[in-house]
Amino acid sequence: MKLLNIVTIISAASLSWSCVNNNGNENADDFDIKEILNNAADNLILPQFEDLKESTIALESAHNDFKSSDTPENLLAFQNKFKESYASWQACSFVNYGNSNLASLSGTLNMYPTDVEKINSILNSSDPFDLNSGTYANAKGFPGLDYLLFDGLESEILNRVSIEGSEYCSSNIELMKTKSQSAYDFWKNDTDGFYSKFISSTTKSEGTPFSLFINGFVKNVEVLKNGQLGVPAGKFTLNDPRPEQSEALYSGYSVTLFKAHLENLKRVYKGEDLLGNDGVGMDDYLKALGTKRGGEDLNELILNTFNTIEEKANLLNGSMNDAIANQQEITDELYLKIKELVAYLKVDMTDAFGVLITYQDNDGD
Repeated sequence: MKLLNIVTIISAASLSWSCVNNNGNENADDFDIKEILNNAADNLILPQFEDLKESTIALESAHNDFKSSDTPENLLAFQNKFKESYASWQACSFVNYGNSNLASLSGTLNMYPTDVEKINSILNSSDPFDLNSGTYANAKGFPGLDYLLFDGLESEILNRVSIEGSEYCSSNIELMKTKSQSAYDFWKNDTDGFYSKFISSTTKSEGTPFSLFINGFVKNVEVLKNGQLGVPAGKFTLNDPRPEQSEALYSGYSVTLFKAHLENLKRVYKGEDLLGNDGVGMDDYLKALGTKRGGEDLNELILNTFNTIEEKANLLNGSMNDAIANQQEITDELYLKIKELVAYLKVDMTDAFGVLITYQDNDGD
């Protein structure tokens, strides 16, 4: 997920946390990390990209149905397929490595806030447009459709989607479908031998599959903290909320997406597939190491923190902006608990695994 116009985030709290970090591995490190990587590739990454691919095909089909008959019922079906596909993306957003398409997929599918003026310039012109162009970097993907499908009264939306927005819808969905298909094919077809290297790697140095996997996961937890909650809540603007920076701004679907993302992050940590079947995950590695933090089991601290975050997230009502405005105590507590989780993962877990964090804290991605 990408955010625009957000100041660089430098977390003094994370630095102070690392200064007092006194965890330690009680057991020798003879864990086979290939077990984590094999499970991640076959039971997490591939099935979840397949779901995303299929969801964009269903989204295209719903749009075609609407074009054939632009009724309120078909609009609702189109909107529902959009929501399903957007939720499917939440399960794939932690994979930002492999090739250039995967590295930029978040920017293609979920750069927000969307540029409404730029989208309207497309709708109000007969000139050709290419959504692959950098000119439209923040005027496409799910946020672009979120605006088109949900802003205004039903009559306004019906008119916009059926007439001036029809070509934009088709082009945007085709782009999303193509990029999602390419991401799935990259893993499924072992393009450039990356899948084979990923499941067979045994080292942890920078740029290796295990390092990429751990960095992608931890960075994505920071998306949950910053992009989906902290930025709209004003945590980087002197507690002055920025509602316009919220994900799914027009549909109000932001809390549901937040929960879907949180659920997936917990599953990835535990190595669970989409059906909840347990596989080898980061939790198993920490258990094998017997890692402690301040005398407490690190894996249990992480799992308990995930559980607390889930409990607090389930208390939220309406959109994330609604919750920030009306349930500030809960959203503040939620933000602090995710911040705690980031520290456990980014400092303690990576230290236990011997993995270096290589990404930069910037815009919440």
